[in-house]
Amino acid sequence: MTTRSSLTFLFSTMMACNGGGADSASESTSSTSTDASGAPTGSSGVPTTSGTSTGTVGSDSDSDGTTTGTTTSTGAIETTTTTTGTSTSTTTTTTTGTSTTTDEGTTAPVDPCDPDPCAAPQHCQDGACLDPEPPGAGQVLVVEMMIDPHLSDFDAEWFELLNVSDDYLDLDGCRLADLGVNGNDHPIDAGGPLVLGPGERMVMAKTADPAVNGGLEGVAYAFAQEFSLTNTGDAFILRCDDVDVDVVEFEPMTWPYDTGVGMQLDPGQADALANDAPAAWCAAIGEYFPMHTGSPGAPNPPCR
Repeated sequence: MTTRSSLTFLFSTMMACNGGGADSASESTSSTSTDASGAPTGSSGVPTTSGTSTGTVGSDSDSDGTTTGTTTSTGAIETTTTTTGTSTSTTTTTTTGTSTTTDEGTTAPVDPCDPDPCAAPQHCQDGACLDPEPPGAGQVLVVEMMIDPHLSDFDAEWFELLNVSDDYLDLDGCRLADLGVNGNDHPIDAGGPLVLGPGERMVMAKTADPAVNGGLEGVAYAFAQEFSLTNTGDAFILRCDDVDVDVVEFEPMTWPYDTGVGMQLDPGQADALANDAPAAWCAAIGEYFPMHTGSPGAPNPPCR
């Protein structure tokens, strides 16, 4: 019994001299323990991370590893990446002007009038449906005249107008006037809009009947005996809203017309001031009807 007590006392003394070896062993075990994936953990069981952590502006992450709404923009190209688990989806959007094209190949319309929903006589301009307005000074020119036809003056006189503007113009309500030689001041009454588009031509004549007007087809407006191109000299005046849009004074000998010979404005002189001079005009050569020269409804050839 004395021997066993002595051994117990000796063992207790040795443990005390080791300075808490059990605690040291516990700390050693905690510092080397790992989680289920083999990564080292601290004493609280939270994975220990070393290195530098980098955040992404605009990214939100939750505990299940899902990242949603990460957007990268460079110039006009925008890329959106969505990651769920191990699956990644990327959508790229390219924006140019007002038209947007996505990787699905769809294009947003840039013009609300495309396809054009405007009902005549309205026209589409800058995305809006507009009514045509009367021409202003110099926007419409007289570019050809048959002043003295071989056929009857009461049936075969005609002239041609050209819209030199970029606008759609309505001639209904304008007036055909002269210098007072015949007292002409005829209001154009087409029964509705008489629209002349940009760069378009329009023929007006005494009558729209090709059987008596020299075979003219497509006469836009017939002014009958309310307006005349006087053989002995007069003026052509197109007046809209009390504005003289174009005025051309002519007289025989000085101006290049004769019986059955129409006169044409040189295409290079298509200006409201330039067409005031007889040198800007020339006698038409090509026949549109036997013994009648001109190019009604077609572009004038250059004067030679």
